[in-house]
Amino acid sequence: MTWVIGLLVIAYALIFFEALVPGGLLGLLGFACLVGATVMAHQEFGGWFAPAMTFLLGGFGGIILVFIELRWLEGSRLGKPFFLGKTVSGTSNKPVAPEEVVGMEGEAATPFKPEGKIAIGDERFDAFCEDGYVPKGTLLIVSGKEDFRLRVRKN
Repeated sequence: MTWVIGLLVIAYALIFFEALVPGGLLGLLGFACLVGATVMAHQEFGGWFAPAMTFLLGGFGGIILVFIELRWLEGSRLGKPFFLGKTVSGTSNKPVAPEEVVGMEGEAATPFKPEGKIAIGDERFDAFCEDGYVPKGTLLIVSGKEDFRLRVRKN
């Protein structure tokens, strides 16, 4: 009986520290201790009832421990460094161009092979020409907007 209780205590300790130390190794070791406690319960008591109850109640206790721990740690002074307290706002990329450029005319600022730069007014934008190669200075119309570039075609 002491082996079963000892292995369950070790399993709970490893599961407790798994929430603090990422990687999964401590959780796997905790699960291995839970299985070991189940094996020891079978050797000590025989049959299937004691090992089944050891495994089910021990696993349920581990799950409850994790939920309580994460709830408690989030609000405690000890756990504050382990949780993200602020959100980051912003975007990874600025929009390629405003929506109004779709349908506008521009001039090929570089040769399109089939990618290049289009000049619309004072601004230049990365673009992909649906017609393939286009020499510099050709008038183009913006046919669409993709994530990181405009789609253009000959006017």
